[in-house]
Formats: sequence, C-alpha cells, structure tokens
Amino acid sequence: MTLRPPLPWLLLTLAAALIAMYLSARAVLKAEAAMAAAMFAVIVISAAIRTNAPIWRREPGIAQPAPREALLGTTRLVMLAYLWCAIAFFAIYLGTNTRWQHGWQYGTAMLLIASAHGYYLSRLADPADPLSSPRAVDLMVKLAAYQAFAIGGGLVWLIASGKLATLKGDWAANQLFLAGGFAVICLSAIIVKTHSVLAERHAAN
Repeated sequence: MTLRPPLPWLLLTLAAALIAMYLSARAVLKAEAAMAAAMFAVIVISAAIRTNAPIWRREPGIAQPAPREALLGTTRLVMLAYLWCAIAFFAIYLGTNTRWQHGWQYGTAMLLIASAHGYYLSRLADPADPLSSPRAVDLMVKLAAYQAFAIGGGLVWLIASGKLATLKGDWAANQLFLAGGFAVICLSAIIVKTHSVLAERHAAN
C-alpha cells in the first residue's frame, strides 16, 4: 500500500484547474472561476481519501503504516494546496486585469506557508529527526485539528459577510480563500482520522 497519490495524475489535474481559473479570471467569468477553484479542492481531497481510505479499511491484524508515514503523505497534499493557491494568486493578480491591492501579499503568504510545510516534510521524512518522534507527530496532528477549526471560523465569517458576492477585485481571492480553506479543513480532518485509527490499532497490538 502506498501513501502517495499518483503524482503525474495529481499535478496534471491541478495544473488544469489552475489554468481554468486563470483563464476564467482573465475573462472575468466568475462562475467558471468558482468551478475551477472547486475542482482544485475536489482533486486534493480526493487524492487524500484515495491514499487514506485503505488505512481506514485495513484489518487490525494486518501490519499498519507508522503514524509518521501517514502524516507525511497527507501533509504533502496540504503543502500542494497552499502552493496551488499561491500560484493562483500570483497568476490572477499579476497576470490579468483583475486588480486587488492585497493579491500579491496573500500570494506571498500562501507561498511562505507552503515553504514551511516543505521544510517540515523534509524533517518528517527523516525517522531520526526529533520532529519525527511519536510525541512530535501527536503534536502536529493536534495542530492540524486547531488549524481546521481556525480556518472554519474564517470561512463562516467570509460567507456570512457576503464577500463572495462582491463586485470588487477581491472576488477571485474570496473564491480562493473558500476553496483553499475548505480543502485544508478536509485534509486536516483526514490527518486526524487516520492518526486516530492508527493510534488505536497500535495500542491494541
């Protein structure tokens, strides 16, 4: 059982969603841009389910992957989600006539978060690294849960404020916030579920 989704398939579909959103934003086709952003979220969530569902269904008596390995696999997708949003911000607000003064700032923030995840993944990939210890893995799973709640609160505010229907140039940003936030919430929930399943099974053995 592999804990990595098929990389060529994943990158190609994410690239297609990115191009679709860019072209839609350039033509100010808001509904089509929203569909492209939603497609991105569906792609990364589906990839996470595809790699984690076999763990959830696996019989307790069969050898299980280490919690570190499971966290590593889904955190890669979290990194890709932030990276996709960063590229989308730059592509739309630097490469089209859609203008919003904070576009490049949020794009940079997303890129920094993706880079931080990349650094963390490089540490987590080393079994001897302190960040790969069971206690450190448990802490990161808790942080993933807190992240999901924090983003969820932000999305509730975004929807309730009516910003998704704005006529200003931040309409594309709000679509990215919604799709990217929803994707990260789902990925975080998957991280927590898989870790809980593995912890329970390892405790029973």
